[in-house]
Amino acid sequence: MSGYYPYLLCGLPDLNFNMNLEGFSYQELYDQVFELLSPADRKLAELFLSFPMNREVAEKYLALQDDPEKREAFLEDCSWPDYQKGLFRHNLAYWLYGDEDAPVEKMEEEELRLRLKKMLDEAFYARMEKYRNAFVRRWFEFDLVLKNTLVAFAARKRKRAAEKDFVSPRGLGNRPDENEAEPELISWIKENMQQGDFGLKLRLSYAEELFSALELEDVYLRERRVDQFRWKMLDEMLLEKDFQMDVVLAYLQKLQILRRWKEMDAEAGRKYLQETVSRLRKVDLGGEPPKKHRGY
Repeated sequence: MSGYYPYLLCGLPDLNFNMNLEGFSYQELYDQVFELLSPADRKLAELFLSFPMNREVAEKYLALQDDPEKREAFLEDCSWPDYQKGLFRHNLAYWLYGDEDAPVEKMEEEELRLRLKKMLDEAFYARMEKYRNAFVRRWFEFDLVLKNTLVAFAARKRKRAAEKDFVSPRGLGNRPDENEAEPELISWIKENMQQGDFGLKLRLSYAEELFSALELEDVYLRERRVDQFRWKMLDEMLLEKDFQMDVVLAYLQKLQILRRWKEMDAEAGRKYLQETVSRLRKVDLGGEPPKKHRGY
């Protein structure tokens, strides 16, 4: 029966954050779960897990070189969620400036990729905040606050403005829809940037635990503690859920977390994270586009 999976969940191996990952296979467990889901629940699970694909989607879009025929052909073969497929329905000028006919300023490919990824991220959260499943809405409401807290924290450590890096599920790119309110807690973080905890300890019961992780100096240990915190929040949201689809979604989210750490040992992980931070520092996502643009 759709939405209720006692047989599936009883047959899956137990997961814990500190488990030995030597024999862990994300793909095998992913396939085992998806094989037994109903078509409707499989579609939900694919949407639920789609966020990490946004960078890949942005890369595929840029590889089409803004050719409308290539975009159309790609859409015919593409089975990705609608918020991702929506990217391919318009040219680059539309996504950057909201105008199909605007000339596109010349930019480095990495900057374009990050801008498009941010738009996809915002479209994803906009989709999930309206989803009919209460667990999905609650999880991504938490995840959005966490993501923007990390943005604010990283900006403060690097002594740079954070405004253009916040992810807010409204509007198009850097042009928010004035008729759609920004999530309250994101506005709260922006208004309290000068406070050590961005004022979140007054608003969130879990803020104390989150900031104890963020204050770790070692970037690898900090990332690991944050993921451990996310894992704990998943467990807390599943109290009394038993064999519902929500438990399946949380299991898949935990699989993604474990896959990430399976791919990194401590030394490689620190190197990877430092390289990621260094790359992002070189890219400016900011500001309103200039009124006049050079040819792309």
